Amino acid sequence: MRRRTVSRWATAAVLLAAVVAVAAWRSAAGAPPPGTEPDSGSTRSDVLPNPDEVDEVRDYWTPERMKDARPAPMPEDG
Repeated sequence: MRRRTVSRWATAAVLLAAVVAVAAWRSAAGAPPPGTEPDSGSTRSDVLPNPDEVDEVRDYWTPERMKDARPAPMPEDG
């Protein structure tokens, strides 16, 4: 009788080890490769200005125009 009890416990242990091994293998298979970063969800992007447009803006804002410039109206809080 004792032999059957040990056999059942051994079978249960082997089955449990197999389930744990398969679960570990499946979770490792779905993981991203080491060294890759997950998507942060950021929408930031760097946009470099066109050098020709920068020159046009500098040419537009002459000292006389800068002197006569007024701040743009800002929305009021409320």
